[in-house]
Order: sequence, then structure tokens, then C-alpha cells
Amino acid sequence: MLNSSYLRRQNEVVRCIHLHLCRQYGIRKTKKLKTHSVQSVVSNEFVEIRVDTTISTDTAVANNKSDIFVHDKMRNTITLIEVGINSQNCLKQVEVEKFNKYDLLANELEAIHRAKVKVIPVVITWDGIVSRFFKGHLDVLKFRQWF
Repeated sequence: MLNSSYLRRQNEVVRCIHLHLCRQYGIRKTKKLKTHSVQSVVSNEFVEIRVDTTISTDTAVANNKSDIFVHDKMRNTITLIEVGINSQNCLKQVEVEKFNKYDLLANELEAIHRAKVKVIPVVITWDGIVSRFFKGHLDVLKFRQWF
């Protein structure tokens, strides 16, 4: 039961971020979150957005499947977004873990694509409490206008 509730909450946050990214890069124009469906890979000439897919690298990397992978081809940047829904007791710990989890993958992607790679943890408690770094993470995603 707990596992399915966690996945449901996480999938809702991923869907919200995915819709925002699709609108930001001109892939979809819809404003309704209810009707938005997350596809594994969407792209256009400016960006490639992958959700929960394995990222291929030259060497074997243990953590190579972030929640959302965004390759901005115009700015030559890659953003790895990792979502977590947790209890308040382990909010900081999970945020640091999610941030550091993809260090090796980020270094590998930098070498392969010669792009700047950012890892963004989006960690929220079950009752909506966030860390003091949350607003900064949303600023990187240009998500601030929604709040």
C-alpha cells in the first residue's frame, strides 16, 4: 500500500514537471494537467525529454535512469531531474542523496555530449513541506512563474 501511494505521488509530480517542460520548449500547448499524458521520449529540434528511461553511456554507470532527462540542444545543457516524496524526518538526507546519486552519470554525459550537466532534486514531503533549496531548484527549471 505504501509503495503504491509513493509511486502515485511521485508520478503526479513527474507529470506536472513534464507538462511544464513540454510547454516551455513548445512541444505541447495544452494547459490542462488532467489531460496530459507522459510519454517516455518527446523531442523537437530544440530539446529531447526522456522520462524514466535508461541513458546509454560509454562506460557502465550504476545509476543511469533519472526520473526526467532534458537535453537542451540550443543551450547545450543536460538537466537530470530526480523526484522524491518522503517524510519530513529524512527530507534533507534524501535531497542530498538524490543530488549526489547521479554524479558519475553527470560526468559521463559531460564527456559524451560536451554539455553542461545539472542535477536537480525535487524533494517534497507527503504534506507539502520542502527544503530551503527548493525554490532555487524551481528557478533553474523556470518553474517559479507557476507559484
